[in-house]
Amino acid sequence: MAFEVSIIGNPNVGKTSLFNIITGTRQYVANWPGVTVEKKIGSFSYKGHNFKLVDLPGIYTLSACSEDERVARDYFLNESPDAVIIVADALNLERSMHLMIQILEMNLPAVLAINSIDEAEEKGRIINPEVISKTFNIPVVLTSAKTMKGIPQLLEAIHRTSEQKKFHDINFQYPAEVNKYIETFKSMAAKYPSLSGFDHEWLGIYFLEFGAGSIRMDAELSQSICTSFDMKKLKDIYLNWKYGLIRNLTDMSIVSLGRNWSLRDVLDHVLTHKVLGLLIYLVALFFVFSMTFSIATPLSDLLNLFFSKLSSWAGSVISVPWLKSLVTTGIIEGVGGVLAFIPQIFVLFFFMGFLEESGYLPRAAFLVDKIVRNFGLSGRSFMSIILGFGCNVPAIMSTRTISSTKERLALLLSIPFASCSARLPVYIIIIGAFFPKHAALIMFLLYISSILLVLLSAKLLQVFVTKTDDIPFTIELPRFRLPTAKNLFLYTWEKTEHFLRKASGIILIASILIWFLSYFPSASDIQNSFAATIGRSFEFLTRHLGWDWHTNTALVFGVAAKEVIVSTYAATLNTDPAALKDALASSMSPQSALALLYFIMAYIPCFATLSAVKLETASYKWTAFTFIYTIFTAYILANIVFFIGGLIL
Repeated sequence: MAFEVSIIGNPNVGKTSLFNIITGTRQYVANWPGVTVEKKIGSFSYKGHNFKLVDLPGIYTLSACSEDERVARDYFLNESPDAVIIVADALNLERSMHLMIQILEMNLPAVLAINSIDEAEEKGRIINPEVISKTFNIPVVLTSAKTMKGIPQLLEAIHRTSEQKKFHDINFQYPAEVNKYIETFKSMAAKYPSLSGFDHEWLGIYFLEFGAGSIRMDAELSQSICTSFDMKKLKDIYLNWKYGLIRNLTDMSIVSLGRNWSLRDVLDHVLTHKVLGLLIYLVALFFVFSMTFSIATPLSDLLNLFFSKLSSWAGSVISVPWLKSLVTTGIIEGVGGVLAFIPQIFVLFFFMGFLEESGYLPRAAFLVDKIVRNFGLSGRSFMSIILGFGCNVPAIMSTRTISSTKERLALLLSIPFASCSARLPVYIIIIGAFFPKHAALIMFLLYISSILLVLLSAKLLQVFVTKTDDIPFTIELPRFRLPTAKNLFLYTWEKTEHFLRKASGIILIASILIWFLSYFPSASDIQNSFAATIGRSFEFLTRHLGWDWHTNTALVFGVAAKEVIVSTYAATLNTDPAALKDALASSMSPQSALALLYFIMAYIPCFATLSAVKLETASYKWTAFTFIYTIFTAYILANIVFFIGGLIL
């Protein structure tokens, strides 16, 4: 049986980077029972022993005030790992020590990894790990997730811990008043069978620090304790002792404080400048979209050519007409037309991953906080919008961190306007067909328009649907780091893999369904097919926009998943992936194409997003509202863009 180790630390200490280094690609993601907090589990082997590694949420305490903290605390109480890796920040050691002491008070075998030691050394800071190691009798390792320094020593420390026959409890030298309280609590708690599964000493300390509301405990016991002791005074004594211990340990552990300023600090000041910082952010976004086209388009063209050749070959060896059409048009050209955009997806998320992993995106949220407050939102809301560029579903779920219920509702209903990655293949094929010389500019305008639409929608909903209070925005800015190649690859692969899973599932099924509707009832006449009938039923709404039944049918099927729009066009225009851009270019004007891009940007992205809205609001009313609201907004926006496009194009 594998030795189970959990890894925990404050946010932005490099905990997940260490997790990725230790486990590599041998990991999977799930959710903790009953909640949507992500649970990442990996495995690794060392010296013939198998280990299971559980990546816990980044937290500051085990107070259970937030869902992340509650998940971590309950994990330690209910699952009791064999050992814990506590990750501390070499440049903020004192703050990391609070969580470390809380875990050590649970008497769990622990290894302390003081991470980012390379950044500490860059500033001239010297840390002596022996002080902490001897004080608590635990292994302490200096590590760097970036340079891989200390990783072998960390693995060795975990291995030695796994071979220990018995773990020696840490006897904290609490003040006399606290010791008296603990002994009294233990004797009282022993009378309650419901508390038999807890370490009574730890439970007493936890109750003292966080109060009765933090854990389920018999009301009679809670009242008896509060009657017997002045809990407020006792808590002050305990916290003063703890802060004093932490301060003394860090003072003795840090041999040299080093320099206060470094190149990272100068860079931070430049990139968070209220004017220059915003300009740099816009330039960064434009650069990302430029790279998406310039680097990936040749690779995408090669994939298109491959699927065209594959389709021709399949057509030459299959003699049954309907089967030939299903395999070539329905499967190869339908799915292949979407898979051809893998290079663009990979390049986009590579650069977006670089911005996120380096710590730049939280600074973008900080920069725009003052701007988005004009729309009734905060910088924290902007982080959810940025997350929506990847997928609207986790973006909607991320709104749980917003404390204002009304701000959260307004944002949640507006996030579907954020341009998710599913729209990217559609953008690329249409922009490539009509605006190849200005591809990056059009893409940049779409994403900026997407952000503005989310903000305007949130403001509109707060005026007519909800009303929100102004809540101060606080965010911890992670230090700038040059992302490691491994972390960047894992981030990019995770996003690309999601796209591939959709291609092998919903897109494949949708492509076959679209083929069926396009092939029947008359195999030789697509103009009289079921698909054409569906599209023509909406032409009275779209004729003035220059959209015929091909576009209408594609938009109908695009409700399931936006990538399906590409598959639908390939099927209804009866063309292979390599010739799809030319076929599209002859089906409408650039003015109509621009209006179509903005309609696709705004209308409901997929069924999964509607499901997320239902889950987060627990209301079919808001789900139906989202569906109608996004389609209505998209239609109005398409008409406006069509009118303006007629003046420009």
